Amino acid sequence: MSTILLVDDVELFLELERSHLEGRGYGIATATSGEQALARLAEVRPDLVLLDLYLPDMNGDEVCRRIRSHLEWQQLPVIMVTAAGKQAEIGKCLDAGCDDYITKPVNRQDLLEKVQRLLGKVRRRTAERRPFAIQVEVSTGGRNFTSYARDLSRNGIYIRSSSALAVNTAVELQLQFPEGRELKVMGRVRRVEPGKEGDEGGMGIYFILPDDTARAELDRLIAQGEKRDEAPREAASLEQQLAFMGREKAHLEKENRRLAARVDELEAENREFAEHIVQIEEINSNLSNLYIASSRLHSVLDRHKVLEIIKEIVINFVGAERFAILTLDRDQQQLVCETGEGLDVEGFKPVAPGEGFLGQVFQDKKIYLRTGPLSSPGEESEAPLVVVPLTIGDEVLGLLVVYALFVQKDRLEEIDHQLFSMLGEHAATALFSATLHEETERKRATYKGFMDLLLR
Repeated sequence: MSTILLVDDVELFLELERSHLEGRGYGIATATSGEQALARLAEVRPDLVLLDLYLPDMNGDEVCRRIRSHLEWQQLPVIMVTAAGKQAEIGKCLDAGCDDYITKPVNRQDLLEKVQRLLGKVRRRTAERRPFAIQVEVSTGGRNFTSYARDLSRNGIYIRSSSALAVNTAVELQLQFPEGRELKVMGRVRRVEPGKEGDEGGMGIYFILPDDTARAELDRLIAQGEKRDEAPREAASLEQQLAFMGREKAHLEKENRRLAARVDELEAENREFAEHIVQIEEINSNLSNLYIASSRLHSVLDRHKVLEIIKEIVINFVGAERFAILTLDRDQQQLVCETGEGLDVEGFKPVAPGEGFLGQVFQDKKIYLRTGPLSSPGEESEAPLVVVPLTIGDEVLGLLVVYALFVQKDRLEEIDHQLFSMLGEHAATALFSATLHEETERKRATYKGFMDLLLR
């Protein structure tokens, strides 16, 4: 049985990763800091490490470098976990020597595929491989050279080159497709084949987490296959060939038009089917994440801890980069910012119900999702992307206001509305229970103090 060491300082995130991996034949060990992870290597002797980039004592890239500095652990597979859409973080992970990375919020299917691949449990190619003689620009460590592909799949590419790189070298590839299209993907060298008898040799390169656009483009090109020009046949009689070609020309042109139209129809159907499957998997993954998160959320009655868990959920599972959690101060009848990320919590101006945009959403009790294109990740904006009333029954306890997302999203969909709605209900219920518990405890303490005075 393979053992996986999970390293993250957020207990909620460890529970999520464990839920994805347990029951699939893996032993699970955990660590909550970089030092603890390094100390547990000899004790646990893991077959794979799933390592968060940001840890309290040392960051995950430094942990990965220390793992690679020990001869015994140089071949230990390491998957690093980072925020979606942050290219600088991805580069930091690859430079540290990790084998692959995955982004938050973690997709269950992506995680399982990467774990199985790195543990050698994928014994066959699951992606169709097609011959492709396309030009490839290779960049690594300030070095650039041009090569040509021999074959291609959505998981990787084999390039012909005498400029062999070391196995596990991280590279950036720019694929030059027909009709002038270009596609940039990141990869890691998986195998190197030296040249033999005049053959220049080459390298097999595994793609590292292409985004949905890159995957769709790869799938389309592979399904289409490489078009080759057929060599003209030598005619026994030029006059016979000309006569035959004349009779067949109109028929072939008509047939070609029909076939081209049918190919377009099939490609459109395939894209629609693939998008549907991806959407179903995304829904299942998000619901699973939210189930694990809500179980943790309802397991505590300390209001401060509840707010911290809500914050962890919004960061790690929603993928929010900048947000605020507002709660209603009943005495002042104002919404005040209790916690958040990426903004000045203390400087957040209180909002009265009905005042401005946030106050109106509070009064209307309806989720707001921005329509149309979203801002780019990391773009500063005062206008919220999402506002979720934290509602229990007919009472609104506060608002979750999201200003920026880590995740690369073009727009918000209906599934986002459903997930935010569920998150709002769970968060409101947990806050209500914790607040009620605290009020009960205060009354109990007051009653106890009063009785103590009477009995003296």
